[in-house]
Amino acid sequence: MRDLLAPLDRTTPLWPGEQVRASGWRIHVRHVPRPEPVHTDSGTADVDAPVGRALYVHGLGGSSLNWTDLGEVLAPVLDGYAMDLPGFGFSDPPPGGDYSLTAMTDAVIAVLEHLGGAHLVGNSLGGAIASRVAAQRPDLVTTLTLISPAFPDLRPRIKRLSFVPLTLATVPRVGPAVFGYLGRVHAERQVAQTLREIMVRPQVLGPTRIAQAVEHAVDRAELPWAPAALSGSLNALVASWLWMSGRDHWRRARMITSPTLVMWGGRDKLVSAAIAPRVIRTIEGSRLVMFGAVGHVCQMEIPLETAREIARHVEIADPASLVAC
Repeated sequence: MRDLLAPLDRTTPLWPGEQVRASGWRIHVRHVPRPEPVHTDSGTADVDAPVGRALYVHGLGGSSLNWTDLGEVLAPVLDGYAMDLPGFGFSDPPPGGDYSLTAMTDAVIAVLEHLGGAHLVGNSLGGAIASRVAAQRPDLVTTLTLISPAFPDLRPRIKRLSFVPLTLATVPRVGPAVFGYLGRVHAERQVAQTLREIMVRPQVLGPTRIAQAVEHAVDRAELPWAPAALSGSLNALVASWLWMSGRDHWRRARMITSPTLVMWGGRDKLVSAAIAPRVIRTIEGSRLVMFGAVGHVCQMEIPLETAREIARHVEIADPASLVAC
């Protein structure tokens, strides 16, 4: 299956998206385009249909754009969908401004029910949410992949506290206003700083992906709920870490039965790789892949390597896919 992966092209346009109404939510979901037919000397051959479906869930302050390169590399294998969490990207904010992990989990479950289940992939906050989804609705999760999941890590870390977008989001009234201003007036600076914090080598994205991120930041700045989405989600995540010292996260993780792959960047500034061993000890049968000189978003920084590991994970966990290939 890993031999079927598409080559990496960081110049492609963004995937088409649509507003999906599911269980009372209005969620923006992008769909990975099908790979182009293969042209050979003997003619043109259609690409085989993917062997499964994947749903990608982004992290705090991210969006469905975070999965563009990984989703396209995996497209010959997995029919990919990337959702914007409520209040992020172009999804509507949650009813009543509820950015709790419980509400976010409900939203992901609603999209999975709409799709009919999937291989679930989550990064950072999306990883913490995906783990809860897998524990609560294993019938919807064929396999689970967690990339630097935001599991409780209460040790003070100067690098994390110096990440200005997250720091601003915690300041009542002033923080959201300043954050909105930066998005409107200094979008390029904001994107550049964010990429430096979440990646070791942000330059690998190339000019097209960076321009797309800047355009998205400008568009987001026009949405009145955007600053509240960031602050509300961050506060809810931190509160979940503090409540009973985060034991609820670990309790739910012990309930996961879906085959689970955990990936981490060794130079992650936001969620330390030091907690990775506890994550795989807690999720029975899970497997850990560590990438040394990589930051918080393996799927963006090294999409080819990340895709190979996910394809291998699907092969091992879903024997039916081997027959399909």
